[in-house]
Amino acid sequence: MWFLNGLRERIRAVIGLGVGAFLLLCFGAFLAFVISPRQALEWRRVNNLPQLDAEAYAALPAGEEALITGTLQGNQALTDDGLVAYIREIWEVEPPDPDSESEEPKGAWRLEEKAAPALTIAISGGTVITVPNADPSFAGNLHETLATGPGPLSARDGDRSLPDGSVRTRGFRDGDLITVLGRKASTGDLIPERLFAGDRVQLVEHIQSGARAAFTAGLVMIACAPLVLIGGTLAILFGRRRR
Repeated sequence: MWFLNGLRERIRAVIGLGVGAFLLLCFGAFLAFVISPRQALEWRRVNNLPQLDAEAYAALPAGEEALITGTLQGNQALTDDGLVAYIREIWEVEPPDPDSESEEPKGAWRLEEKAAPALTIAISGGTVITVPNADPSFAGNLHETLATGPGPLSARDGDRSLPDGSVRTRGFRDGDLITVLGRKASTGDLIPERLFAGDRVQLVEHIQSGARAAFTAGLVMIACAPLVLIGGTLAILFGRRRR
């Protein structure tokens, strides 16, 4: 009887492993063949847009895509450390599976607040004002402050370990260099799609590196899926049964 019970346990384990390997394969394919091509198309789109000065922006018809690079000037600080636009995120840690001896707690940043007011940007020959509350993305070399949370669980975020409830605030200060991608509104202001801390070249490189990273990660997952399935199956079938 113990033999049949052990066999059933191993069959269930192999089935579970197969499902996990299949999901790994699907996610890898999604990264490599869906996300990466989308990022590549975005890179080409941004790379082909000219950087506009004030005269060229004024001549641009409403509804057209626009890319400007300039300096934030005359904007009101929204935080004690002088941020004029920011995103605030909370670090949430999930406890490990109690049945796993090796699994560690996992953490993820959850968006808590985004402040994207009208911003005045000085560009060559004049200024451009962005439309407030347009829900743009934030990226680039942003200013960052971190308030450590109370815990008790902690999880790794890159090369650091952060307790649950930590708060990260990132954003722009007046005087910062900023590149904005968006569309011109009928009012003449710019509806921002991306707020990037850096110049146009850095923005293009940022998008391109994201496409490469997604493609590489996808291929690695696709390659690992059969290895995980084969190696795990052999370990389950020929490993010693726990007593």
